[in-house]
Parts: sequence; structure tokens; C-alpha cells
Amino acid sequence: MDLAVRQALRSTCRYRVGAVLAVGNRILAAGPNLRRNNPMIDLRHATFHAEEVVLRKVRTMTPGAEIFVARVNREGLPMMAQPCPRCQEALARAGIRRAHYTVTHRTVGDMFIPALPRSQAIPSFRHAVGIKR
Repeated sequence: MDLAVRQALRSTCRYRVGAVLAVGNRILAAGPNLRRNNPMIDLRHATFHAEEVVLRKVRTMTPGAEIFVARVNREGLPMMAQPCPRCQEALARAGIRRAHYTVTHRTVGDMFIPALPRSQAIPSFRHAVGIKR
């Protein structure tokens, strides 16, 4: 979780969020949320969420991967960082079943991410996170 907090501190966005994808003690990817375009142009899609950034960095998903998400305030203290519904769906499509996130500076929450029904499953992991070939 400390690495996720350090990633959040690297963010230049208004809401500073960082994420780390790991299997056991092996880190697969880490990154902060990023600006995608000018908020004056498109306010609703102005950033890539940290969870999306991490999923885009991973080439092949490893079974049993878990994600750690942290958000920090201006003073650098952790705040609530539960993945939003859009990120929960992306994590489910990537096969990630457990998310750990900061709640306060002393509390960490856990979330089980249920698998998507077969009718909503996407055959390709690369397609799930929008990676172009």
C-alpha cells in the first residue's frame, strides 16, 4: 500500500490517486492517474484513472493478481480511494478479483470484484483495457 501512496504523490491531477498491481510480493505494474485531455474540452473524460493506467501497462495478466489503490490529499495523507464502477468493470474484465484501497490514513478497505457474466465477457484481455496492436 505504501507504493500505491507514493504513486499517488506523483500525480499532477486534482484528485491524486495511485495504483499498484501485484501477485504475492511481485509487482506487475504501478502508476498514478494521468491527464488525458484538457478538462475545458471534456470534463467527464479528463483523466485516465490509476487503475486503468496500471491495466494498460500489464502485457499479460497473471492469475491471482490483486490491485492496491491509494488517494492522497494536499498534505499527502491517504483518503478514500474505492474503485469507481467503471474501474471495477475494467478490473473484472481483466480477471482481478480483489482490490485493496485506502479509506483513511489508518484504514485499508478490501473489495471482492465479482466475475462478469459470460454474456458480458470480452475474449481478449488487450481489448478489455483498450490496448491497440
